Amino acid sequence: MELTARGAAQKPSLEKMAYQAIRAKIVAAELLPGMLLSENELAASLGMSRTPIRAAISLLETEGFLESVRGRGVFVKEISFREFREMFEMLVSLQLFVLDVAAARGLAFDLPALRAQLERQAAAAESRDNAAYYESSLAFVGTLVASCGNQSMLQLLETIRGKYVFKMLSFRKMNARSLPKPTHARGANARIYAALEKGDLAEARQAVLDLNQFVYDQFSVFDI
Repeated sequence: MELTARGAAQKPSLEKMAYQAIRAKIVAAELLPGMLLSENELAASLGMSRTPIRAAISLLETEGFLESVRGRGVFVKEISFREFREMFEMLVSLQLFVLDVAAARGLAFDLPALRAQLERQAAAAESRDNAAYYESSLAFVGTLVASCGNQSMLQLLETIRGKYVFKMLSFRKMNARSLPKPTHARGANARIYAALEKGDLAEARQAVLDLNQFVYDQFSVFDI
């Protein structure tokens, strides 16, 4: 009985299961910005009542993935380019900080782990797996940031992961005919890795700055 009780306590609640399932659909861009969500349809597809669905929707609203419009319902929220730019600039700041700290303290980088993410990103680019492409790119940044041992920075990175991936996947899905396959993050990461392999922190830092400038120039198209 004790083992059964412990097992039951460890089982995810229906609210958590609903939250994880709906969030995963949003991040994967299976649910696109502007889509109206139906509690009944979600409950039926997940095999549960509307009560845990409502709780999950409430949490996803708090996190900025969904928004309620009075008299109309709950919609998948658009991640603005301004918000995405701020997330990207945070990634740039984290990387520059770690590279500066590495130069000052002589930190070592996990080159095999960085190379593994770089290879994963290259394979994703070749197979046009955009989800794996952006996930591996963020994992590359996370591996770099982990070098300084700052857990708060890693947690901060984790808080933007879902929105970052969702923005890129939904934008590409909604503009598939006009966008080339992604390459710039892969190129920048390859350049960072090559510089770290040689111990050239200044070159790694410049690669981060050059990518930031490229993205900044792209944002000018959207006037933000």
